[in-house]
Amino acid sequence: MENVDREITATAENCEQVEKEIQQHYKWLISKLQLEEQEMITRVQKVNRDRKGELTREKEKFEMELRKTKEAEISVQKMLDCKDDTEALILMQDIEEKFNKLSLQETDARSLEGYTKVTFRPSSLSLVSVGSLSVFAGFSIDVQGPAVESLPCSVTVTTNKADLTGGDVAPQIEVTSPQGKTTLIQTTAHTSPPLAAGKGQTSRVRRVWGAEWRPQTSGKHTLGVCIGGKKDLGSLTVDVGSNNPVLRFGQTGSQQGQFNTPIDVAVRGDRLYVADTWNQRVQVFDLSGKLCHSFSTTANPGSLAVQTDGTIVVNSGKEVKKFSPSGELLHKFPLGEYCPKPYGLAVQRDGRVVVADPDKHSIFLFGADGTLVKQVGGQGQGEGQFNEPGFVCVDKEDNIILADSGNHCVQVFDKTHYLNFKHKFGQKGRQPQDMWGPNGVSADRRGNIVLANMGGSTTTDGVKHGIAKKLQVFRPDGTWVATISSDGDKLNLSCGVAVTEDGHVFVADAGDHYIRKYRYM
Repeated sequence: MENVDREITATAENCEQVEKEIQQHYKWLISKLQLEEQEMITRVQKVNRDRKGELTREKEKFEMELRKTKEAEISVQKMLDCKDDTEALILMQDIEEKFNKLSLQETDARSLEGYTKVTFRPSSLSLVSVGSLSVFAGFSIDVQGPAVESLPCSVTVTTNKADLTGGDVAPQIEVTSPQGKTTLIQTTAHTSPPLAAGKGQTSRVRRVWGAEWRPQTSGKHTLGVCIGGKKDLGSLTVDVGSNNPVLRFGQTGSQQGQFNTPIDVAVRGDRLYVADTWNQRVQVFDLSGKLCHSFSTTANPGSLAVQTDGTIVVNSGKEVKKFSPSGELLHKFPLGEYCPKPYGLAVQRDGRVVVADPDKHSIFLFGADGTLVKQVGGQGQGEGQFNEPGFVCVDKEDNIILADSGNHCVQVFDKTHYLNFKHKFGQKGRQPQDMWGPNGVSADRRGNIVLANMGGSTTTDGVKHGIAKKLQVFRPDGTWVATISSDGDKLNLSCGVAVTEDGHVFVADAGDHYIRKYRYM
């Protein structure tokens, strides 16, 4: 009886809490609907204003044409009424000139169909708040936190019915994208199977399973529970948001905080370093975009990296220059003898410098003092061959990761002075996991590789198709994880990228002179 009393109290408290959540939810829905109502009315009013302006301009054109025709009509009538031959000849010359003008004037019988009717077709109500719960057939499914394209979120499946747990069989989650594509997500048990009730105890059969879901597109997705061949055991509609930048700063110019074609970025600790190429300087910011300081490189910096001791290494002109954290020049060595067109640059922990040269289709490894250690490459598509390689980085183990732009792939080499080939991944294509002109590349401390694709266009059957400029995330072995191509603030000409320790990536956009920051993990 005590257990029953406690359960009655717990149930009452639970239901009271759920009532409050329901009230809050529908208040949110009402405010959302009121906002949508106002937006729709505003759109209709704009249609009315725009159409009224169009019709008014049409009316003015007709009135002008009518005035010209009336003037010609009056002149003709005057000639018909004229009894003096001399005056008639003069009027005839005037009328002939007017007729010539009128013959060139076309009165367009313009149709007004298709402009007078405005219709409204309400969509079905499918608004779902963040973390909303759907219960059906004994299962409930819940998404924790906002669902955002390319980012992981937690999904839980719960049941209180013993006959639906399927023994040791875990339920699956079937995800249907806005395009109708379906994928299955496996769940793992979050709670142990219920124990048999002991004396004076009440048995509980509540089971909870969890999974990580990483939606690959924005828009409304349907999540359904299935187990043991049974489907439609519970469902939830989730509106996935676009992975737009969390930060954007900069503009064209030469003032502090402005950029002129920023090509590369690097992150070390709580500082962001930007190669402000045509302003011939490096600018240093904190991770919120606040300018700390800048220093001159005396030549156009094309790429940069930061060593563990804070030394800033820059590919400037045809030299590698090393600066102190404050911007004082410490050392430099020439590249021209080996690299006619140096581009991407990376630094290993022992100070050795890796430089990519797209003209020679090669990468070069230099000692800390500038001595050439090894050259690998040559134009081609085989292992260790490149086609206009772009940016390069090193991972946590000092392996060298190269964006082989012209071959639309990534190649990985070991950290030794032999630069032994390890593996490569990627192919040219238009699918989210495919590459198209990979450019900037960076690796985080977990080994994940973040890649910026320049995109482009292709023509099929005479039709030109645009290829999205996008960011991609891969595991160390090349397994594709996610693709970021935001619906809002889109990339223009993405170049260097740099990851932070908290799962964000900075992108240097040389096309519109901005630095953008995205969340990728």
